[in-house]
Amino acid sequence: MISRRLLLTGATSGAALTIAGCTLQPRDDDTPPRLPPNEHRIVASRLTADLVLPPGPDGALATSRALLAAATAVVVIGPGAGTTTPTPATPTPTAKPARTATPAASPSAQPARPDPHLTATAAQVARDLGLPFFAWSPGLIAELDRLQTRTVIAYDAEGLDFGSREVIPGPAEAAEVSLPGLPATPPGSDGLSFAHGEIAAPTATTLAAAGLRPLGIPVPHPGADLTSTAHVRAHQGPVVAIGEGFGDDQQFATQVKVTRTAPEFPGGGVVPFPGRHMIALYGHPSTPALGMMGEQPPAAAVARLTKLVDQYKPLITDDEVMGAFEIITTVASAQAGGDGDYSHETPIEQLMPWIEAAEKAGIYVVLDLQPGRTDFLTQAKRYEELLRRPRVGLALDPEWRLRPDGRHLVSIGQVGVDEVNRVGTWLADLVQAHELPPKVLILHQFQTRMITERARLDTTRPEVQYLVHVDGQGSQGDKQNTWAAIRANLPARTWLGWKNFEDEDAPMLTPAQTVAQVRPTPQFISYQ
Repeated sequence: MISRRLLLTGATSGAALTIAGCTLQPRDDDTPPRLPPNEHRIVASRLTADLVLPPGPDGALATSRALLAAATAVVVIGPGAGTTTPTPATPTPTAKPARTATPAASPSAQPARPDPHLTATAAQVARDLGLPFFAWSPGLIAELDRLQTRTVIAYDAEGLDFGSREVIPGPAEAAEVSLPGLPATPPGSDGLSFAHGEIAAPTATTLAAAGLRPLGIPVPHPGADLTSTAHVRAHQGPVVAIGEGFGDDQQFATQVKVTRTAPEFPGGGVVPFPGRHMIALYGHPSTPALGMMGEQPPAAAVARLTKLVDQYKPLITDDEVMGAFEIITTVASAQAGGDGDYSHETPIEQLMPWIEAAEKAGIYVVLDLQPGRTDFLTQAKRYEELLRRPRVGLALDPEWRLRPDGRHLVSIGQVGVDEVNRVGTWLADLVQAHELPPKVLILHQFQTRMITERARLDTTRPEVQYLVHVDGQGSQGDKQNTWAAIRANLPARTWLGWKNFEDEDAPMLTPAQTVAQVRPTPQFISYQ
């Protein structure tokens, strides 16, 4: 049994003490809380704003600074021990089934360090005692000063200088520690928290010490699904996010606001994916030659799509199924046109009846760009008015992105990833500025060369969800080969789409065959 020394070292320099038995409350100012001198306490700070915390082991310091006002005892692990043992986020009840297309996982930010078992032991002892847990770093001592830390339970900390603090060698179990006030009762927290991905043990344990146990969500957005959205709408206080992909505090605060106010998708949540699949008619309003959508007026297209969606609903039972229109908004042209770009820009007034019919029926709309000799961003900006609508996304079709001297149907076009990233950044900024739900940004592709350096696709912005749409046509064997080639090495947080061609596939798959044969099940299935 490790017992308290007869004479404790005093509180660190500048820390104020008070008599035992005082009432301790969370604080939202910079005044250090008054603590009893003979008992260990953990005091939470009162949250005043939404914030994002890093998930790695160094995130424990950021978590402490944001959420703790005082911690008179802490657990510390030295630099030679394993500090990256992950703590998985608690899965939500609506977590995505394995058979469904999921975005590629982000690589771990830091390589594993030696002796992860010691990290696990230290983390468990810290949890059992209700204490924050830190990996040694240059900024740690300053944080211990601020927390008024008097006792350090140290693992693999030989040679580290903790000043005049009491240092206790880390035990194998918390039961070996006997110190007044421990185990500490977790302080009450007025915050709601979410986690995406894995959280390093020091950060997860420090969150718990502050009274927060994050709810795991499948994508980095508080409106990720039915459960998370319900929590946000029932909680009017600050919200905390832990993980990569949430953006900065301001971006996250906007996400929280949108989650509280935006209409939810079928099945819940304000984020398109995961949790639902979109079945789409593809084409142009003026002609049936470019796809099924143009074979009838808007109201009839809604009715046709509704019947198609109803065929998929019994086949995809773990997720919601909803309809979508993918409208060819700028059409590749054999003629240069007045602006010389070999692309016809459809007037907004011609698109509006289709968008209004879709919105009335709960159908998502994607504006597809075939830019010819101009660039995707120039064309996207022409339709900013439409993209400000909550359920209107964007698609880029590199097949029709020409070189300065190119002509359609002479060669297949391509686009560099930097141009794609510029569009994604612009669209994300638009979503942020106008407080919109995240938008789908589709990238059509049936050859690997069509998007050069695709590995550098920037999918870090939470305002945009990228989807690579595999447009292979012909025999089903050829289509499966294309599917496998385009799926390979998808960038992180990228979803998948599949197209059924009415005239070019041999044969075109039925809905049942599409679900059975195209694995994993695409988030977006379109018909041309």
